[in-house]
Amino acid sequence: MGIDEDFNEYYGISPYHPRYDGNFDEARGVKRDRTGPRYNNPEGMARRINAGLPGYSLVDYAFKDAAGTLEYPHDGTYGLNTGYYRWTSLGRTKLPPGIEPWDAPPEEVNKVITKAAKYYGAVDVGFCMMDKRFVYKRSSNKDIVFEDVDAPYVTDEKAVIPERCKYVIVILVPMEFTENSYAPTPLEVTSNMGYARMHITAGTLAEMIRGLGYNAIPMGNDTAFSVPLAIKAGLGHLSRNGRLIHWKYGQLTRIAKIFTDLPVKPAEKMAPKGIVEYCEICSRCADECPSKSVPYGPRTTFNPKYPNLNPGALKWYNDEGACSDYWHEVGTGCSICLRCCDFVKPQGIEHSIVKWFIRNVPQLNRFWAWCDRALGYGKMSDTRKYWDIPIEKHKN
Repeated sequence: MGIDEDFNEYYGISPYHPRYDGNFDEARGVKRDRTGPRYNNPEGMARRINAGLPGYSLVDYAFKDAAGTLEYPHDGTYGLNTGYYRWTSLGRTKLPPGIEPWDAPPEEVNKVITKAAKYYGAVDVGFCMMDKRFVYKRSSNKDIVFEDVDAPYVTDEKAVIPERCKYVIVILVPMEFTENSYAPTPLEVTSNMGYARMHITAGTLAEMIRGLGYNAIPMGNDTAFSVPLAIKAGLGHLSRNGRLIHWKYGQLTRIAKIFTDLPVKPAEKMAPKGIVEYCEICSRCADECPSKSVPYGPRTTFNPKYPNLNPGALKWYNDEGACSDYWHEVGTGCSICLRCCDFVKPQGIEHSIVKWFIRNVPQLNRFWAWCDRALGYGKMSDTRKYWDIPIEKHKN
């Protein structure tokens, strides 16, 4: 069985699964409204600072917000064809006159691109073929269409992906274990830093690909779904709370992608199975979720709360509306479900051994889930001590 057939069967997705409208609010089934105040609005920040809440000091807020400096270009825009996610050259690389585009076997391309991406900031890289099912129909108020053209272009009405861009490079950037343990306070700075790393890493790698003579369309959460493409690139599997779980890094990565016509060698099989099976018996993220956004029970092929909202995939459908509402209540991105996940651990031989058993002896999954709780993993760290502990950058 090839990777496409295995993927479709394992996640119950039809080859004709419809594309998603990225301008739609996936939580409530209505057109997105981005005009209201963000969850980290200045008034709410001031209220929490004045209340003296641990982890919500002016220093903590400034630390988190500054980490996202490279997430947004200086004009404040974000998303499709903006900043480092530009669909065309940033002007740093060029194919010299009279020089043909780089021509190498796909295996050599993978080797070079992987090393370059890791130097630029990735912790893992995967490759897959384009799957239009996971490209949005619309994003940033533009139709996303495929056309038989030589290069991508964007107008006020549409964003055009060349049909020749049939390869996808999926990039994972790190999130730190220590800082993630302070969720849901602003000291959970890993989300902002992760998005900034996505932006610069994907944009820099895309510019290198253009210098090799090929098209490169970098993106973060815009333009296409990240998790299914990462799964097809062999990087992990889908969790109960809707995130990618990588066998080494757990949920402590952010995902960026590049569409390109540079011929790469796609993954021949998915990552080893066992993650979904573990999530089926583990409900830790659902137990800990303060907004009850993460569902209990088995996977379904539709969203129980919004059954007509892009159904068809066999997965756990989270209540993104309730999750968003809690963000507004707590005044920061939550990430509690990441903090408490059994796959989110510091690197160590003992955890590697447990993951071997999860992959190979699933009959012990309930025992490992019990052990994780009994040993006290996943608890929130004391925010009052953060600034007194040594930095452990990239320890995840």
